[in-house]
Amino acid sequence: MITTTYYNFEEKVFNSPDGMGIWGWTKARQNETTDRAECEAKMAKKKANWDIYLTRKLANVHDQESIDHVADLQANSEFRIVEEVKTFTHVSEYCYSDVRAYEIVKVISDKTIEIRQMATKHDISHLNQYAGGFSAHTENQHNQKVTYASEPNNPVIRIRRKKNNPEAWTSNGSRFGLTQAPYAFYDYNF
Repeated sequence: MITTTYYNFEEKVFNSPDGMGIWGWTKARQNETTDRAECEAKMAKKKANWDIYLTRKLANVHDQESIDHVADLQANSEFRIVEEVKTFTHVSEYCYSDVRAYEIVKVISDKTIEIRQMATKHDISHLNQYAGGFSAHTENQHNQKVTYASEPNNPVIRIRRKKNNPEAWTSNGSRFGLTQAPYAFYDYNF
């Protein structure tokens, strides 16, 4: 099991995800990092760019309604850092369009873990299949049902974390990613 703390900054925006003309918090996944100082620097840069934009906008508007709107944006402009702790218990191996599920057996260090492939059973009997492709085309194959079971007889392999990305791992050219639950996918349409 690996526990990682992620930092992300949110911005209070006028047209929030809750609706148009409503103030609310929004965040972008690309700002997520495990380094709080890096998150603070990104947030400061975003805030400075936003302040510059609003100052320029205020200088170019002349009607009272637009001036009031920009002043409202300046008055309500807020940023905050949000901390999220994630606990990873599984790993997925990405093999082109297929994904294999693994369980974390042992944490060697923050850069090395031992994993073991899980037994998986994919069920598409509830999905529509049509003639086409190599044998058939499966509609909505992402809705396939997968059951997972620990397989103690499978070999244990070591994977190592890639630089600057706490969720990207590798072993002998294979790509792995940490997950909070087992995840496997079989591409029936390939």
